[in-house]
Amino acid sequence: DQLKKYLETHLNTLRNNVASINHAISALEPSKHTLGICYMLFAKAQNLPHDAQFIPQCESFLDSYNATQIRDICPDKFAFVVHKYAELLRQITQPQRGIVRLSKVINTFCLSSDYLSPAHSDFVMLCLVSKNYKVARRVIDRTIFEIDPKKMGLTPRDLLLYYYYSSMIWIGLKMWDKAYEFSQTAITVPCSALSAIMVEAFKKFVIASLITRGKMDALPKQCSPIVQRHIKKYAPEYVEFATAYTKREGDKMEELVTKHSEVFLQDHNMGIIDQAMKKYMQQAIQRLTSTYLTLSLSDIAANVRLASPKHAEEILLTMIQSGELAACINQKDGMVSFTDTTNATALMDSVEEEIEATQKIVQRLEAMDEDIQTSREYLTKQILRDPHLRDELEQVIRSGGGKGKVRGILENLLKG
Repeated sequence: DQLKKYLETHLNTLRNNVASINHAISALEPSKHTLGICYMLFAKAQNLPHDAQFIPQCESFLDSYNATQIRDICPDKFAFVVHKYAELLRQITQPQRGIVRLSKVINTFCLSSDYLSPAHSDFVMLCLVSKNYKVARRVIDRTIFEIDPKKMGLTPRDLLLYYYYSSMIWIGLKMWDKAYEFSQTAITVPCSALSAIMVEAFKKFVIASLITRGKMDALPKQCSPIVQRHIKKYAPEYVEFATAYTKREGDKMEELVTKHSEVFLQDHNMGIIDQAMKKYMQQAIQRLTSTYLTLSLSDIAANVRLASPKHAEEILLTMIQSGELAACINQKDGMVSFTDTTNATALMDSVEEEIEATQKIVQRLEAMDEDIQTSREYLTKQILRDPHLRDELEQVIRSGGGKGKVRGILENLLKG
C-alpha cells in the first residue's frame, strides 16, 4: 500500500521523465518489481507519441509479471497498459505479435477460466484483425461466469468489446448461432447511454437473427430501457432490410441492398448482407420441402424468384453438400425429389451434448448461488433487513450447524 501511494503521488513526475523511466525499467526485474514497472508503463502509455521501446518493454513485462501484485493493487493501470499495447500492435499492423502473449496473460491474470479479464477483448481483437479465428475460438468458447471490475480492472467498454469482437469471430467461422448469442449479449449489457459499440453489435444481431431464425427477433427483455427505446433509430437501414426479409419481400430486399449499399459498405457489413440474401433463398427453398415431395428446377426458380433453373440447381447443390437439405436432382428431366434422411443417432448425440452442457451450467450457477448466500456481504444485508434472522443464525451455531468458512463467517457476524 505504501508503494502504491508513493507511485500514485509521483505519477506526474513519471510522465514527465520518460527517458529516466526507460533506464529504470531496463534495470528492474518484472517478476520482482511488477508494481513499479506497471506504473512506469502506465505513465508512458499516457504520453503520445510512444517511443520505440514501449512495445518491447510491455512484452518483457507481460512475459514474467506477478499477477497477484497487479490484481490486489492496480488492475486498472495494468488494463490500460494492455489496451495500449494491443492498440499499438494493431496500428503498426503486427497483430500476430501479441496473440500468444495475451493468451498467456488471460491464463495468468484470471483467477480461473470463469473470469473475464481486460486482456480478453484485446486478444480477440488481435485475432480478428489477423484473421486467426480458430485461435480466438479456444478462448471465446469458454463460458464467462465471473465479471469482477474491482479485481480485474474491467470497464463496461471491455465487456462490450469482448462480446462484439467475439460475435465477429463467430461470423468469420460462419457459426451464426454463436454470432447471434454473442451479439445479443453485447446489446444486453446494462447501460444508461447508448454507445457506438452497442449500435454496431445491434447491426450484427439483426443479420444473425435473420440467418439463424429467418426473421428479425424482438430485442431481448434484458436490454436497458434506453436500448429498447432508441437503438433502432441508429440503424434504420438494417431494420428496413430485416422487415422486408421477415415479410419475405425478396424484390424489396434487393432494392434495399442497392439503395443502402453505401451504408452497408461503410459499416463493412456488405459481406454479411450478401450472406443473408443467400440464406433467404435457401430458407425459401426449405419451405418448399414442407409442401412438395417433387418439384422441377424451373418451378423452384419461379417460386423463389431466381434468375434461372441453373441458379436454383447451384443453390440446391450447396445446400445438399452442407447437409442443410436432403434431396436428389435428376439431371435428365430437371426434377428434384426431397427426402427425409434425418440421422437419428447424430440427433441424439447432439441432444445429449446440449443436456450435458446445460447440466454443467446449472451446477456452476448453483455453486455461485451458494457462494452468494454464504458471503459476509449477503448475510450482513439480510440480518439488517430481517432482525429475526439473527436469532435463527444463533440457533444454527448453538446446534452445531454450519461448517468451515460458513460457520466462521456466522460467528463473526453475530459477535459484531
